[in-house]
Amino acid sequence: MNLPPDYFSRFGGLQPVISNTEGYGVRYFPLPFRQDIRLSVVKAPTYVDVGVTARSNDTSFAIGRFYNTMTFEITRNPYKGVQFGGVVRDNGGLSNFSGGYAFTVLNDRVRILNNVGVAYKGDKAAPYTQSEVSAGYGKAFGKFNTYVAATGRYYLFPMQQQGQASVDLYAAVNVSPVRGLSLDASHFESFTSGTVAIPDFGRGRYEGSTLSATYRLSSGWPSSVLGFGAVRTRVSRDWTNDYTYVHGDLFLRTDVLPAMVGPSIGYRFGPGNAEGAWLLSLVALPK
Repeated sequence: MNLPPDYFSRFGGLQPVISNTEGYGVRYFPLPFRQDIRLSVVKAPTYVDVGVTARSNDTSFAIGRFYNTMTFEITRNPYKGVQFGGVVRDNGGLSNFSGGYAFTVLNDRVRILNNVGVAYKGDKAAPYTQSEVSAGYGKAFGKFNTYVAATGRYYLFPMQQQGQASVDLYAAVNVSPVRGLSLDASHFESFTSGTVAIPDFGRGRYEGSTLSATYRLSSGWPSSVLGFGAVRTRVSRDWTNDYTYVHGDLFLRTDVLPAMVGPSIGYRFGPGNAEGAWLLSLVALPK
């Protein structure tokens, strides 16, 4: 079998799902074709995913049953240029058709997008316009790498005389104080105002922070055939809903696979005196 030259690098986007809360299966498993075609099969407590997705020349395709809803989707969304998309879902799910254009200014640091479309949910149809401006900037200060980004968007539903504005703010910092050790911190906030005619377009107030520490070995220990490759600790805080997540990840490394995989054990602390929950899963990390 003649595999594509970039086939094994595609496994970096593989998402194994082995979790007592999210179900069991795999998302975005790359098939051995020239085009980047991926298979998803996941059985979760409340839904079943069985579908195929693909990405080619800034165009995404999806067909299958996702979250118990049959879905057919084609979306073209390059960073610059003509945009269009269409998605059809059964069982009263959101269907949407849109088209527009995106361009950049300030040496591609600022992206401006304008779309018009029509959305269908149940027996309701709603034409809309979407305007969006996003910008990001990164800078290094010695060993510290920083990045900040912001996105502002506005959805207008003229027939229902409704509209919603939202602003997303993101900041991240990374530092590697010693060889093999990486410390990361990030914070995200979303602000909204207004109402939407189609609930699926609506956004709410959100604030979350993450901290992580990852230590990578230069090769698998005690053997490159199969050995320990990295350990990671993650702490996530959902300030909006008052949840805290703590995870410990162990990654195994082998020369056979382009990515490291391993078990993860975590615990979710609920708000107030709410009972917590153990979180067991399988995680992946690029080499």
